[in-house]
Amino acid sequence: MMIDERQICQQWLDTKVTTVKSITYDKYETIINKYILPLFQKYPMDQLNTNEISDYLNALYDQGLSGYMVKLIKLILNSIYDFAHVIYDYPSIDFTKIILHIQSEKKTLGNLDKEQEDILFQYCMLDVNALNVSILLALYAGLRCCEICALKIEDIHLDEGYIDVNKQSERVVNRKNNESKTLVQVVDLSWPEKRQVVLQPFMIDYLRQYIQYSYPDLFLLTRTFRIPVKRTYENKLKILGTQLGMNVSYSILRNTCKSNCINNDVNIMTLLNMFGLTKLEINIDDSYHEEIDYTRKQLAKIQPNI
Repeated sequence: MMIDERQICQQWLDTKVTTVKSITYDKYETIINKYILPLFQKYPMDQLNTNEISDYLNALYDQGLSGYMVKLIKLILNSIYDFAHVIYDYPSIDFTKIILHIQSEKKTLGNLDKEQEDILFQYCMLDVNALNVSILLALYAGLRCCEICALKIEDIHLDEGYIDVNKQSERVVNRKNNESKTLVQVVDLSWPEKRQVVLQPFMIDYLRQYIQYSYPDLFLLTRTFRIPVKRTYENKLKILGTQLGMNVSYSILRNTCKSNCINNDVNIMTLLNMFGLTKLEINIDDSYHEEIDYTRKQLAKIQPNI
């Protein structure tokens, strides 16, 4: 006999107590009580299929629920099904086949908007795995994909709260015996790319879960001696973006991190050091508008002493 859906949801929530902030936990609990348990009351969990889930989620959107909230419900529902499948052998569901009829959002200049960033963050918080680690390191530490792929566990200093970025991965063609073979290798970085990047507290906790019991000389993403393949993670991220209804790449994640730093008045020298840059190029959206009084207030910061 299969365990009750309400118990499964509570057990899933229990796994999040130590991994997410209390406000996020409360959000998950509200979504389960308001949207997911009513679905299970109508359709038992072991009998639901992709068509019924698609119809339910799209109906919520048609009734006025925001696209962001519908996507978040889908993410949580997917995570609960994965949990039930692993722990209680419930039937699994391929959530990639669940298509949401949500209107496409306006693309920004290589950045995620706040709603897209939050839905991607929530997705990563639902599971600790290599792809999610790479996403968070690009989005909240500004690392390039090639730098993330070259990281070893010994480069992550959790007690001190920073990462040593000193290498990057690259593809090379090895020609031998009239045959060509593409290989992945790790090469040293030099200044300014070689740097130390500070980790935010939530990233320290997340990485601690991910690398526990792993040997220090293993690569971070594979947790083996095998070098992660950059193209593999780029493709995985592209597929995930399609599932979540957003255009996303590691460059976009890094640009979003950069924009967040600028918008929150991070010191320009700190910003350059963090991203391994000697100069900074800033783009402006054609929809940007600034009130003249605000401009005057900003320029007053640089007027000379008269």
